[in-house]
Amino acid sequence: SDSLTDEKLAELKKQEESFSSYIELLGKEQVKKFDGLLDGFYYPVQLGDTYTLMIECAGKMDAQWKQLPQHQQLFDIKNIILEHLHQIPAQLGQTWLIWGKVSYPGQDLEKTAQICYEKSEIIPDANWQRDFKGSLGTLLNATLFEIEKPDITPDNINNNQHIIICLFDSEQTEDKIGETITKLCREDFIRLFRYRNKILWVYEQSRQVKNSLKKASGEINKIISSLPKRMNQPDLDLKPLQKDLANALSISYAYELALGVLQEQKTTIEINLNSYLDRVQNMSEKDSNCNLDFLKKFSDSADDKLNQIKTDYQSLNSGLKPLDNFIKTVEGIIEIERTKNERTLNKTVAIASVGISTASLAASTFSFDQAKGIVQSILPVPTNQPTPPINLWASFGLAFILSLIIGLVSAAITDLILNKKTR
Repeated sequence: SDSLTDEKLAELKKQEESFSSYIELLGKEQVKKFDGLLDGFYYPVQLGDTYTLMIECAGKMDAQWKQLPQHQQLFDIKNIILEHLHQIPAQLGQTWLIWGKVSYPGQDLEKTAQICYEKSEIIPDANWQRDFKGSLGTLLNATLFEIEKPDITPDNINNNQHIIICLFDSEQTEDKIGETITKLCREDFIRLFRYRNKILWVYEQSRQVKNSLKKASGEINKIISSLPKRMNQPDLDLKPLQKDLANALSISYAYELALGVLQEQKTTIEINLNSYLDRVQNMSEKDSNCNLDFLKKFSDSADDKLNQIKTDYQSLNSGLKPLDNFIKTVEGIIEIERTKNERTLNKTVAIASVGISTASLAASTFSFDQAKGIVQSILPVPTNQPTPPINLWASFGLAFILSLIIGLVSAAITDLILNKKTR
């Protein structure tokens, strides 16, 4: 709203930061009334970790409005509420409550409820005979009808259609009914419907988590099935194995996170289901003659959803063990190959070191003069004649070749000794 000032925002923020589990976000004002002749208001509340908005409307405050047939009034009220939603959908879900006072004693309540349901057109193509499952009860001298159309679209949003029609006896005064419905909505219904919608929303979210885990399971099976083929190759290439290992570790991390989310969703449903049943019990205690069995039926549906999540968790959790085994196997293979490579490198270094050391020792022991003397005996030079260059090069070559031969022989002997120890 453009009328929200900085001071008002600061006040709202202060309300939000309260430790209370039920915070009226508009403070002392409690409600924000609709503009003009519209008889309606917003009532925003923070319930724990959930923002809840109740929008109430009773039509228009003018003579022309009162001349309209009541079924037309209901239809118009529904459209007024939708306009005031500003096309912002409820993320966790929504419940519609139609309430009123019947005109005379003995009025056909179910027929009246049918007209309210079909004429308001909250659900497109509404059909009472098809949609009403006989869910009704009584509370505080009112008869309650419940209509529900389950969400069949897996879009991560709770699109469950839920409508409660509450019809009060004709003997009650309008002031008394107004007081009762206000108290009932703000103390019980707003909490009850919050628990209900949150259960449905969390279950919808869990279907998305399940789908992602099933997709990951396919990737896991693909990676695991590739291992025997790689192991049967003549020359084991570590690079593809290392790539598979990195991929498996990434999938394992995401898989465990998703399993944790699924477990958390199960716990969330359990908590909200218990709170839902507690709230129904609290409502029952306010009226010893009430019948709220129709509300308790939702717990059966919620139990089914809870069991489904438990089954999904157990089934999908079992897919983590083969992946863990794969990771441990590949890590072991890579470690073995790395150890082999290190041994080969160490062996090569040892052989080369012995050969070089022996050749160096031989070179220092067998002097250039000794080599020169051997060459002189093979290629004699007359007395008083300078030593020709070929003799000098031959002396250097002889010294180098002898040192090299000694080094190679030493290296070969070292290789034989090391191989014998390895065997």
